[in-house]
Amino acid sequence: MEIEEKVLNFINSSKMIKSGQKVLVAVSGGVDSVTLLHMLNKWKKILNIALCAAHLDHMFRGEESKKDAEFVQKICDEWRIPCIVERINVPEYMKDKKISAQIAAREVRYNFLERAAGEVNADLIALAHHADDQAETVLLNLIRGSGIRGLSGMDFIRDERYIRPLIQLRRKEIETYCSKYGLLYREDASNKKTIYLRNRIRLNLMPILEEYNPKIVDVLLRLADISRAEDSYILMEAKKAFDSLAEFKSSAVILDRKKFNDLHTAIKRRVANLAWEKVSGMQGLSFEHIENIIKHAKSSAPKIVELPCKVVCNIAYERMKFSVGTEDLLKAPVFHKIAVPGTTIVDDKMTITSSLHYRENFNVALASLPKNEAVLDYHITGAELFVRTRKPGDVFKPLGVGGKVKLKKFFIDQKVPRSERDKIPIICNKKGDIVWVCGFRIGEDFKITHSTKRILHLKLTV
Repeated sequence: MEIEEKVLNFINSSKMIKSGQKVLVAVSGGVDSVTLLHMLNKWKKILNIALCAAHLDHMFRGEESKKDAEFVQKICDEWRIPCIVERINVPEYMKDKKISAQIAAREVRYNFLERAAGEVNADLIALAHHADDQAETVLLNLIRGSGIRGLSGMDFIRDERYIRPLIQLRRKEIETYCSKYGLLYREDASNKKTIYLRNRIRLNLMPILEEYNPKIVDVLLRLADISRAEDSYILMEAKKAFDSLAEFKSSAVILDRKKFNDLHTAIKRRVANLAWEKVSGMQGLSFEHIENIIKHAKSSAPKIVELPCKVVCNIAYERMKFSVGTEDLLKAPVFHKIAVPGTTIVDDKMTITSSLHYRENFNVALASLPKNEAVLDYHITGAELFVRTRKPGDVFKPLGVGGKVKLKKFFIDQKVPRSERDKIPIICNKKGDIVWVCGFRIGEDFKITHSTKRILHLKLTV
C-alpha cells in the first residue's frame, strides 16, 4: 500500500477528521511536521477541510530556532497556508517554574497551540508523531515504571481535539515521502543530544534492542494496541464502579469504604484515581499514592492521606472523603453567645435560631425532630447559652446513656471522623456544661420531662 493511501485510509477509518472542519497543524519545520502539512494541504479538497499552521520558537537554540521559524513561514507562504508564529522564552519559563526543559517546552507548546487554535477557530490540532515516536514512548513509559495506561502510548485522537494522522507511519516512510516530493525540512540538532532520556532511547537503546528483535518497533506498537484496548475496558468498568459508590458533596468526593474494599484491585486503583482527578482537576495520580490509599482503606484505624494538588483523602469508619486541603465546614468561634430567643449568625456558614414555647402550645413531635434541631427544658438551660468548638477534656452526659463520658469517646462511638470533630458546634451553658452536641445528642440533664413548663427550641442551619 502506498504511503499516502495508508495515511488517508487511517484518517477516514478512524474518523479523526470530519468534513467542514478547520485543522491547525503544529509545524516545527522537521521532516515529520512538513510531511503532515504537505499531505493535509494536498488532500484538503478531498477531506473538505480548511488548514492553518502554527509554529513556536522555544528560544532554546538562538539563531537556529529563528531560522526554523523563518523556514516554516516561508513554506506556508509558498503553499498559501495561513501561519501563526510566536516566540516564547522557554528557558526563562523553565527557571521561573523550576521544572525540566522538556516539561517546560511541553507546557508552553500546548498552551500556545490551544491559544492559536482559538485565534483561528480551529476544530482540531494535528500533531506529527509517527510510529517510531510511539514505540519510543511505550519503551520510555516502561522504563519509568508505568502501568497499562502508559504502555498504551499516545492516543490517535485525544479529547476529540488532538489528532495524530501519521502515527502508523515509520520514520523511514516519512523520509521516503519527502524525497518523492522534494520537500525541504530543518534538522533540529538537539535531537542528537543524549542528555535527554528519549534521545538516549532512540539513539542508543533501540539499536541494541533491534539486535535481539529486528521488529522491536512492531512489537512495541502491538503492545500499545493491546494495552490501549484493555485500558479502555478497565476504565469503563471502573467508571461504573465509581458511579455506584461515589457521593458528591460540594467540591468533595465521598466513597463508600466497604464497597471500595470489595472491588478488584485493578478497578480499585482506577476508582481511587478517578476520585482524585475529580477533586484536583488533574490527571494521573502516581502508583505510590494510589497504593497508599488502598493500604489505609483496608486498615481499621482512621487516616488522612495527603495527595498531590493539596488534596487529602480522609479515611474513617464507613467512608473515604477526597477534598482539597483541610475541611472547614462548621468551624464555630469558641464561646460565641447565642441570642435567646432570636437568631445568631455565627459565621457566613452557620446560623443558630432559638425560640421559646410554653409546653402546652408546643405541638412538634419529638420523635420526628431533624438532627439539626433540639428541644430543651428552658428552666434548666437558662437564657445564657454559647456555641463553641470542642476543647480538650470535654465531658458530656448524653441523653439515654446514664452517665458521663468523654466527648472524644462519644465521637468515636458515633463514628465521627477525627478531622470533623473540631468542626461540630457544641452548645453549652454559662457553667460550661454541654447542652447539645449539634446534630447528635442533647445532654441528659436538659431533656424535657413531665415537669417542664417552657421549651427552648434550637435550630442549626449550615
